[in-house]
Amino acid sequence: MKTGSIKKKVFIGLLLITLLVVFTMALMMQFGIDRGFDRYKKSQEYRFNQKILYMLAHHYAVEGNWDTLRNDPAMWKEMVYHSAFKVADQPDKHPHPRNEHDQPPQHQQKKQAKYTMKRMLPNYSVYDAEKNKVVGSIDWDKNAHHYLKIINDDKLVGFLVTQSNKGIYAEEDKQFNRGIQKLLLIMVLVMAVVSLLLTIPIARYFTRPIQQLTQATQQASAGDFSVRTDITRKDELGQLSNHFNHLVKTLESNAKSQKNMMADIAHELRTPLAVTLAQIEAIQDGIHQADDKTLGILHNQITTLNHLVNDLYELSLSDLGTMRYEMKSVDVAMVLKQSVNAFKLALAQKNIACDFTYDQRPHLILGDDKRLCQLFNNVLNNAVQYTDEGGSVRVSIEQKKANFEVVIEDSKPGLEPEQMAKMFDRLYRKESSRNKKSGGSGLGLAIAANIVQAHNGQIYASASDLGGVKITIRLAKA
Repeated sequence: MKTGSIKKKVFIGLLLITLLVVFTMALMMQFGIDRGFDRYKKSQEYRFNQKILYMLAHHYAVEGNWDTLRNDPAMWKEMVYHSAFKVADQPDKHPHPRNEHDQPPQHQQKKQAKYTMKRMLPNYSVYDAEKNKVVGSIDWDKNAHHYLKIINDDKLVGFLVTQSNKGIYAEEDKQFNRGIQKLLLIMVLVMAVVSLLLTIPIARYFTRPIQQLTQATQQASAGDFSVRTDITRKDELGQLSNHFNHLVKTLESNAKSQKNMMADIAHELRTPLAVTLAQIEAIQDGIHQADDKTLGILHNQITTLNHLVNDLYELSLSDLGTMRYEMKSVDVAMVLKQSVNAFKLALAQKNIACDFTYDQRPHLILGDDKRLCQLFNNVLNNAVQYTDEGGSVRVSIEQKKANFEVVIEDSKPGLEPEQMAKMFDRLYRKESSRNKKSGGSGLGLAIAANIVQAHNGQIYASASDLGGVKITIRLAKA
């Protein structure tokens, strides 16, 4: 099933969101302008009506009746026009223009202004106090028109009648609304184009690192762990890039370690096999006899192979997490004491002094006593194998606040700090001092580290004041 490009999805999403915001803003602006302008029209209509009412009241006060206005409709029109546009009757501020063609004559301006006012102004009529029409074309209809009282000296002298639902500047209103709608349409189109132009680089900004990570992931999945991304951003994509680089670096290190381990295992197997094969061929050729000495050599080499295979099997089980653990309450001091007692003969054979210190209080943890015994045996075996004859080994266990601390340290030879950091790596041995002539497969401490991890503990190596290596194991109290 084909999946859409994330770049296209981001682009379309941002564009739709932007257009939705623009259209919403345009509608809100149109609504706001309509309401504001409607209030403005009503205010202007009220002011205009008040001007006409004032002029009509003044006319009645001067004339004493409506006869003059009834007999001269032109006076009424001039009164309405004068109330709406006083500037139309004002003299020109520039009566002598530089060029007579720059503007039309004054009578033409007035004529044009009156024509425009005639188109814009609504119809008005004037009725006297007895509701008899004085001037205008609107008939009396209480339900269809507005009726404004004309008051002179606190006396009702007539009515000003205007059409309902029709503002003073009706034609200009339509033109204004059309202009606003046109302006908003242009704004929407401009914003849509701007959004389109801005969305493309924004979509590219967010999708470019994803594309880089996708390509790098494809290379890594093909086995090329040397690939790295150069995304230097400080957002989540930058963090994802850093995590990816750390991941492939770890995979590269693991792949290298695996290759080295396979080479080391082949090397470890080759030596005893070569010795065994040489001894057997010598017996077959009659060079050596199958006596106790020769059989002893063969037995030692086969035993070495057996230990190596068993250690590899144990290590594979612990790595896969399939090594079985029967967790229960265990006195770790007693388990450690059993392991120390088991190595007394080996220590005596190399004339190595052993000092074991612990108190009689219970040292209870939740653990597997067999696996803990294997852990201590591996560490003690490492100490015995790699300590010079006549040296010393010191074993102790102390109670801390939340854990028990087991310390096993030995005398010379020692290791450099960078060498101690590799002590728990598979098949690691320092050939110059702690070399394989001392015995061992180089897997014991790796197995020990996995057993400690299974018990949620910690194990690390440091320099011992005896001159050798100090291995500290921390196990949580039960």
